[in-house]
Amino acid sequence: MFRKSLRTIRILFRYAPGLTVIKLVQLGLTGVMAPLSIYFIQRVIDAASGVVAHGAGWKPLAVWCACLLGALLFNSTEGGFLDGILGIAIKRRLNSGMTPNIVDKFKRLEYACFEDKDVQDTLQRMSSDPQDKVFQLFLSVTGVLTCMMAMAGSALVFAQVGWWFMAGFLVLLVPVVWLDFKAADMMNTMLNSQSTDERRMRDLGNLVAGKAALFELKLFGATEFIMGKWRGLAHQVLRTRVKTTFHAQRYYLVSLLLFKVWAAFIVLSLVAGALRGDMTIGLFTALIASTGAVISNAELLSHTLQRLRSRYLLMDHYYAFLALPEAVYGNRTLGDEPLTVEFEQVVFTYPKTSLPVLSGVSFTVSPGERVSLVGENGAGKSTIIKLLCRLYEPDSGRILVNGIPIRELKRSELKRIFSVIFQDYQRYELSLRENVAFGDLSSLENDEALRAALRMGMAEELAGNLDMPLGKLDPAGRDLSGGQWQRVALARACLPDSAFVILDEPAAALDPLAESRMYESFARVLANRGCILISHRLASARMADKIIVLADGIVAESGNHRALMEAGGLYARMYESQRSWYGKEAVVS
Repeated sequence: MFRKSLRTIRILFRYAPGLTVIKLVQLGLTGVMAPLSIYFIQRVIDAASGVVAHGAGWKPLAVWCACLLGALLFNSTEGGFLDGILGIAIKRRLNSGMTPNIVDKFKRLEYACFEDKDVQDTLQRMSSDPQDKVFQLFLSVTGVLTCMMAMAGSALVFAQVGWWFMAGFLVLLVPVVWLDFKAADMMNTMLNSQSTDERRMRDLGNLVAGKAALFELKLFGATEFIMGKWRGLAHQVLRTRVKTTFHAQRYYLVSLLLFKVWAAFIVLSLVAGALRGDMTIGLFTALIASTGAVISNAELLSHTLQRLRSRYLLMDHYYAFLALPEAVYGNRTLGDEPLTVEFEQVVFTYPKTSLPVLSGVSFTVSPGERVSLVGENGAGKSTIIKLLCRLYEPDSGRILVNGIPIRELKRSELKRIFSVIFQDYQRYELSLRENVAFGDLSSLENDEALRAALRMGMAEELAGNLDMPLGKLDPAGRDLSGGQWQRVALARACLPDSAFVILDEPAAALDPLAESRMYESFARVLANRGCILISHRLASARMADKIIVLADGIVAESGNHRALMEAGGLYARMYESQRSWYGKEAVVS
């Protein structure tokens, strides 16, 4: 544990080398000054006794007094203003250095990490200021080293009486440290076990604090029910923490009693030695006066080791975060020719599940082709989109773009191939300009391109003021309707000059007729680009050049609307079951 904790010193040297050296020097001097103060007290008293009893010279007394005053002066300033300024400066360097690296790590993580419960627990434990945890662990590591230096120096002073003092003390330290570690492990095990409950409490709190859910909760009178669930979880978490803390404190109490017994034994032994004449008055006075400080140092070492254990276990989550797998991209680029996408016997199973979602899917999307993926819930439609966007990697088979495996392409090439709008698209409470430009930030200041994207997304009525703030975070913000937010999201997907626009049920909230009309309009404005469409409602599939029907993890049928209706297979049965949704328009087949 201690060896791995020393990694934090390397982290500080990476971001604040000069300040770290100053801090280490300061802590080293702190560790040295504690035993030196004991020794200086001994020499001052012995020198003073020599002057009074034997008429010795004053010079040795003046020298030792100066040394003692210097040590006391350092000890009085060590934890003051300068130390606070130094700590603030180091934490500022850590924040400015570590935060971009943490964000970069998040950007590189495999998408599967964000759908993994264990990873979410790791992020829950490390997410709150890992920079501060690094600094606190550094203080614990250096605190242990400082205490060890102080106790080693004290051992040399006490050795003037007998080595058995410190030998016995070191023997005592073993069970004390074990007791503190036991308490620390108990507390950290409890905190780790509560990660899921804490995330659930946070989600419940967000429900009653967020506008979208709060409207429905108020309408159905369910706000108090949600708050009741939150209070129940909070009571359970608090009860567990109180119970665990009570048990942990018993270990601390035992270690404290052991130290007090040892302190009493030292005092009695020193008094007996002085009565026998085994030590000078200066040594006796210095050791008696410093016994409390030595015991305090020992307790501090014990508690610092306990804090080190606790902080080390917390930092384990940070190191686990750094070790999470990252998405790997190739270095190949595509030529200028039109792009063809091909699935070749692709098999895929979601992590920590056993049943494959795709069991050998093969199909081709030609340049400019409009393809619709249809199938029942769980057929694998959205999974195909995630694989196309490289959010997951197939278990076997290949995904090719112009014959090149998609995993061998540069990350930047993916933006050239696909732009996507998902069903759960994001509503950014920023300006309209920024909302659209997230599709291609190189066009942030290109008003003409942004307005063209808004026209393609059928949100042209919003294009008058691109710098208009959206949402209610800004007092002048405009809160759009659900349909308007959808069209802004469509514009965001239309902005990049990608070969294919992927629509993963972005209009699920619309009624069937409105959805069908929207897709027909969208097909017109994307006449020169390919489109991959997912929708449970099949009237929109009629616009596709090719419909791919998924069932049982394979491509069950493929063809255009008319051919599939004439075949009378799964697609025809699904379409007929939905015919009544669309009224007269659905008669056209």
